[in-house]
Amino acid sequence: MDDLKPLRCFVALADELNFSRAAERVHLTQPALSSQIRSLEARLGFALCHRTTRRVALTDRGSALLPAARRLIEEGRRLDALVAELRGAPRRKLTLGAAFYTIDIPERVRLLEGFFERHADVALDVSPAWQREVVEDLQAGRIDLALLVGMPVPRAQMARELLLEPGVEVLYPDDLPRMLLRREPVGLLVPRESPLAALPDVPPAALAGQRVAMLGAAHGEFLLEPIRRALEGGGAQLHVPPEPHGIGVERYGRQFRIPAVTLGWFGGGAPGDDMVRLPIEGLHMATELALLHAPGDIAGDAAIFWDHARAAIVGG
Repeated sequence: MDDLKPLRCFVALADELNFSRAAERVHLTQPALSSQIRSLEARLGFALCHRTTRRVALTDRGSALLPAARRLIEEGRRLDALVAELRGAPRRKLTLGAAFYTIDIPERVRLLEGFFERHADVALDVSPAWQREVVEDLQAGRIDLALLVGMPVPRAQMARELLLEPGVEVLYPDDLPRMLLRREPVGLLVPRESPLAALPDVPPAALAGQRVAMLGAAHGEFLLEPIRRALEGGGAQLHVPPEPHGIGVERYGRQFRIPAVTLGWFGGGAPGDDMVRLPIEGLHMATELALLHAPGDIAGDAAIFWDHARAAIVGG
């Protein structure tokens, strides 16, 4: 029996602020989740949330209780792991697969350094690899968690993408449970000396006749086709450089002083840089940094890491 189940339901509801999504997260029906919340409120003697037909919001007392509820759940998971160990079950090393190019993203650095400091007793193996390999390993159960930069797409779309480009990197199935850590819009890096750099965003027509460094096929048609449509529609001449990944495209634009498509993750356009990062007028696309786990329940050290990541988001 899970004595912390009502608290798990409360934390899920606090995170999602939606009964349906919270119920799905804790593998309950919506009525069952509502019953757990009502029972917990009855035991506590106060309401945890305001419910209307349109929204859910925590009460002041619910917000005050939330940090302690998170800590208690985390300690409960640590206790479960210890009990399993004392019973003779070997403690399996936690494995996190991480795409190579996430290595310097600040959220990854803070997440891992914070976990190493707070959970020194958890054996964690961070396994860098190409993102497509990370997704395959996650789905096959060879790793527990995955840290990706990309765009989730329906599984049918993913199958079509793999037929077009077996090495597609940036797209992954949207039915894998994920936690959003950061989102970045697709944009354009422009040389600071270019007249375009003074604009609030870049109208595609302003690129007529200009060469623009473009991402390669491994980014997937779901991502590439809208970018091509927008830029070529304005008359840009798209050029895929020899290194067609995100970092290489930004580097090529900087070397040859031409605009370059950017996903926004690799430092281009930072203050003091010789390139300016700008939105593309009419293009509304974004990629995300996300933590994923395989479908089904998450438990043990993987759950401890997941809760640590969730707390890091809430704590800013």
